[in-house]
Amino acid sequence: MGNRLRFGAVALAAAFGAVIATGSPAAASDDHFWTRSCGTKYYAFADNWTAWTKKYSGGSCSGHAWVRVKVNGSWTKWYHASGKMTLNNDAGDIELSEHKGCADCKAYLLIP
Repeated sequence: MGNRLRFGAVALAAAFGAVIATGSPAAASDDHFWTRSCGTKYYAFADNWTAWTKKYSGGSCSGHAWVRVKVNGSWTKWYHASGKMTLNNDAGDIELSEHKGCADCKAYLLIP
């Protein structure tokens, strides 16, 4: 089971008002699949409300699934877990996300 981190808060009245005013917004999303040189496969996904990285079994990598997001112009710190790491944003304002398979690995940018 993956780790989850929830951040941000929106007042219920504001969220309710936004839904009434704009309807249900279409979700933009992006994803990426890659295989590290050691044979381990990873998959990353992001939309405006969530971003996650999943490490699949196989290969010989000991790295984790890493993810961080950009919200209101600022990047969060990196978060990681052995299988899947998920970041959630209740306000739906994730601008960008980065995903990688180890602390020093190449990061992949997703644009939701």
